[in-house]
Amino acid sequence: MKKYLLAIIILYASELRAQNIVRGQVINAADNTPLRGATITIKETKITTTSDEQGDFIITAKGDTGTLVVSFVGFHTYQLKFSPISKGPFTIHLRDDASSLNEVMVIGYGTTTKRLNTGNVGKVTADDISKQPVSNPLAALEGRVPGLVVTQSSGVNGSGFSVQLRGQNSLIQGSDPLFIIDNVPYSPGNSPLNQLTSAAGSGSSASDGISPFSLIDPSDIESIDILKDADATAIYGSRGANGVILITTKKGKAGKTVIGANVYTGMGRVTRTMNMLGTQQYLQMRREGFANDGITPDASSAPDLFLWDTTRYTDFKKLLIGNTAHTTDAQLSLSGGNDNTQFLIGGGYHRQTTVFPTDLGDNRASVHFNLNHNSTDKRLTVNLNAIYSSNVNNLPASDLTGYINTAPNFKLYDASGKLNWQEGGVSYLSLGLFNANPLSFENQSYTGKFQNLSTNLQLIYKVLPDLSLKVSMGYNMVTSDEVSLYPSTSLDPNLGALPFSNFANQSQKSWIIEPQAEYIKKIGAGKLDVLIGNTWQDNTSSGILVSANNYSSDLLLGSISASGLTYSSNLFNQYRYDGTYGRINYNLSGKYILNLSGRRDGSSRFGPDKRFSNFGAIGTAWIFSEENFIKDKLPFLSFGKLRGSYGMTGNDQIGNYKYLDTWTPGTATYQGVSVLNPTSLYNPSYSWEKNRKAEIGLDLGFFKDRLLVSGDYFNNRSNNQLVNYTLPSQTGFSSVLENLNALVQNTGWELQINSKNINSGSFTWSTAFNITIPNNKLLAFPGLATSSYANTFVIGQPLSTLKLYHYVGVDPNTGIYRFEGEDQNGNLTTADRTVLKNTDPKFYGGLQNTFRYKRVELSVFLEFKKQNGFNYLNTLGGNVPGYSYYNQPVIALSAWQKPGDKTNIERFTSTPGDTYNAASNYLIGSDAIISDASYIRLKNLSLSYNLPNAWLSKLHITSSRLYLQGENLFTITKYVGADPENQNMYILPPLKTITLGIQLTL
Repeated sequence: MKKYLLAIIILYASELRAQNIVRGQVINAADNTPLRGATITIKETKITTTSDEQGDFIITAKGDTGTLVVSFVGFHTYQLKFSPISKGPFTIHLRDDASSLNEVMVIGYGTTTKRLNTGNVGKVTADDISKQPVSNPLAALEGRVPGLVVTQSSGVNGSGFSVQLRGQNSLIQGSDPLFIIDNVPYSPGNSPLNQLTSAAGSGSSASDGISPFSLIDPSDIESIDILKDADATAIYGSRGANGVILITTKKGKAGKTVIGANVYTGMGRVTRTMNMLGTQQYLQMRREGFANDGITPDASSAPDLFLWDTTRYTDFKKLLIGNTAHTTDAQLSLSGGNDNTQFLIGGGYHRQTTVFPTDLGDNRASVHFNLNHNSTDKRLTVNLNAIYSSNVNNLPASDLTGYINTAPNFKLYDASGKLNWQEGGVSYLSLGLFNANPLSFENQSYTGKFQNLSTNLQLIYKVLPDLSLKVSMGYNMVTSDEVSLYPSTSLDPNLGALPFSNFANQSQKSWIIEPQAEYIKKIGAGKLDVLIGNTWQDNTSSGILVSANNYSSDLLLGSISASGLTYSSNLFNQYRYDGTYGRINYNLSGKYILNLSGRRDGSSRFGPDKRFSNFGAIGTAWIFSEENFIKDKLPFLSFGKLRGSYGMTGNDQIGNYKYLDTWTPGTATYQGVSVLNPTSLYNPSYSWEKNRKAEIGLDLGFFKDRLLVSGDYFNNRSNNQLVNYTLPSQTGFSSVLENLNALVQNTGWELQINSKNINSGSFTWSTAFNITIPNNKLLAFPGLATSSYANTFVIGQPLSTLKLYHYVGVDPNTGIYRFEGEDQNGNLTTADRTVLKNTDPKFYGGLQNTFRYKRVELSVFLEFKKQNGFNYLNTLGGNVPGYSYYNQPVIALSAWQKPGDKTNIERFTSTPGDTYNAASNYLIGSDAIISDASYIRLKNLSLSYNLPNAWLSKLHITSSRLYLQGENLFTITKYVGADPENQNMYILPPLKTITLGIQLTL
């Protein structure tokens, strides 16, 4: 017995000697911060562990010697040998992988890397987003992705963004990309949230209303992937015709529990505006207008000259939009877990006021939750995501920028301190000024309450080593509740109108279920990946709009039942979608890649016989840098890939029920019974618009991927266009929505360059540049000349092309605008619209430079765009200088004054006549309103400093970063107007924002 016991002790001691503990820490070489979640593997035995939040790791080796392999996404892999005399603790510095070729990219129903991707996918990371003080994730995309044009409609909090990927594909139907958040389609897409008019707009279009993405907290996002070509989008079938934007939220990571906090505060002011005339300049303009017309003004024709105080001056631009907007943002998160289970819980709060003269603003609170679990045998994976946000918007019911042209000697308050509506015994209403006092908004109120809930559950079970079954289930609900109150104290008493209110609510609910099966098998020198799945989706929206009028008291405005008269309407839409999809990917030797994808779609938006259609694509890639003859002949070429794709997608962004007979209740009655009026005709052949996409691309890497160049050419053609087909008047309808063999083409070149200019230990300098040269063209439109679109579209020209009169200048003798084709009376006809102008950008892109020196990082991002746009003259329609009681920008002082003057602004006028007609009828329909609107904008600047670990360790803080950020800091442009992005001096321009913040990790 003693012998056996001794043998066991000897064997146990021997085993202990064979076990070797290796320790170390993994840190970022650029800023000396710990890297949590780095993978450490013993090369010989495949034993693996990960680093904790301090970057520390402990791994047990079975022998005295071996090799540690340390890797982290986005960093170069590092190998280190250990021995009996050298077992650590090691300090391992990982350097950035400048190429980012191995960075994970999210694609349709899967992931890949830039190295192995056959399609064209753009990417904006959480790091890119974190450097921008934006409250809407769409704002973080501006200028950063080739082929993607994102335009902010207004500087009002929560306002919308128009998003267009590789041009306009449809003549009159929707051209928005498909937006997916954590595998769940975002139910409102990019459609505005509001039904009632607010300062952000009326809600009539994506660029005129409250953006649904104002409900998404940018700090919750891990990445935004933009799918462009057929190879990337065809697996989404009809929904991917205009591209797909995939938003992936942050996930928990294995390691010790980590608390993260981020707080910033800042202020914003308007960017580029136009200076308005002072009181004396305004009065001189008015007097000159009367003199030009040969009229002697008096108190009746010009009360602003005789009855109003001519020494009074109010700078309405400063009063209404010259204030400071304040921003506060706070984020708190808790994350951690082990190899089997990871979690993340986060919460955020964002408040932003406005430059309007009010302390009210936009408030958002959000919660984000993620749980990921892997069974011990790694066969079952469960992933649960949920985001919830609540937004309360208390901004005015209208954009006060529209009032900056109020006459500078306008009287705002009467002697009792109430809002003023007349002066000198003459009411403003009698002068044609409807609700003229811009400060009436102080007594009005708009409250919009919006909520978003999005959840996704994924279950993955590995049935066999090569076969996995998966189901993804998602639910999204977006609700709105709006109230606008207009008390008597905000209404012009001369109107004789009683107080009124507007109420609206809407609910958009969407669920989606997608079962999948994926088979991955190594076959010879290659790997086969086969995916098949199905989609069931239901999207339902309902809402009510109530206009309540004739209240007897302002105190009752919140009650619908207390109104004297109400008008109401409701809406209900249901969209159902079914699709079967599949993908076959084969990678041979890491050099030759083939990707086949297809989908059969069914949509409730089309006629019974046209609801299903097939879509598909083929993508190929040849990584020629892996060929021996390339390695031998071109050693400086570290990476080279030639790729191409071709396929077809569809477009079902055409609204619901368009193929059906529709009827609308009328206000009239027949024999006491309410009538129904027909509003559209039945069209059973109503079908898909089809988009065929072709692309070829070249990706190159030089000098060990320190310089990466990617170039693409694309050709997209969309036909079977849905347009309003003209009908004989005998049918009772002017048109019916019909498929027409019209053909729209979008072609373009995209170039992207990423370089690591300097990478010397303590100092690095990297550059990212992208540029897109697009070309949109209408190739065919049968019967265009006789259709209702004859004056809208031009064959061979972009869809944005305008047919305009040709402006020849201001007549130096008469001082009146002149146009080519005028008859002897100065009149023009539609046939005289002979000039073609388009407002599509000629090219656009962005340039970012990032500098790091030890713990300091500076990032500078410039956005640029070459384009024509609508200038100041486009706003002169009913606002002719000198006419009526509206102020003008200082530029109006260059107007014609005497024979021989050469200028581009006609003489002032005070009455209807030839001068007035030339400006109000013809100028805004001429090429005079189109001019260069190109610009270069310092879109973003970020300066940060990582505090030394020695300072933080005593406080038990893992890392801390101080940062200063700026957005829209300055603009270089020759644009004649306010801001060249939204191109309207009566809409609030984007805000110039500066913030200061601190980020902590505990």
